[in-house]
Amino acid sequence: MKFSIATIEFWQSVGFDTTHWRKSVDETKALVHDKFARALVDLDNENIITLDVDSEEFKQIINEEFTEQPVEEVTEL
Repeated sequence: MKFSIATIEFWQSVGFDTTHWRKSVDETKALVHDKFARALVDLDNENIITLDVDSEEFKQIINEEFTEQPVEEVTEL
């Protein structure tokens, strides 16, 4: 299975409604199943990264950009 990642601005510019898509923590990028993305765009596009879910690169991007990092506990002094 593969997913395509691009900026929300790009996805919207080609006609997608990204309202319910998974977005990066900073809300600048969104990801979608590659088969869905192909409906409106050629995935051989410099604005899109398409990766297999089992790839290390995909896992790294998900962990770094699409996963909320736990807030460290603040202790009172």
